Amino acid sequence: VEVVNLDDLLARSDFVSVHCPSNAETRGLIGAPQFARMKTTAYLINTARGNILDESALADALKNKSIAGAGLDVMVVEPLPASSPLFQCDNVLLTPHIGWKRAETRQRLLAGVAENIDAFFKGSPKNVVN
Repeated sequence: VEVVNLDDLLARSDFVSVHCPSNAETRGLIGAPQFARMKTTAYLINTARGNILDESALADALKNKSIAGAGLDVMVVEPLPASSPLFQCDNVLLTPHIGWKRAETRQRLLAGVAENIDAFFKGSPKNVVN
């Protein structure tokens, strides 16, 4: 693994998957200048927070084929307004931010909670945060 700056990462990557919190440093982190640095064959995936991307700049990059495509599970406004230019793009997959709502995911979550409670009462707690 080689650590590179964001500009190098964008220029080299076939897939860019965004996984960061929304804060003063990351809001608007990826906009028109960053899309211009990406390969025309690259895909952008955002499952972090909608405001990390400039959605208008993304729509432009998708329409102009500056990047190959995008997959978004989060948007600035949810649900995405019908007037969003992203709906005019044929190279974007849009899903509501509900990936965690699958029955299997909730079952795993509840099983983990039950295991943590059981372990706590047996004197060997798991996932302890101090």
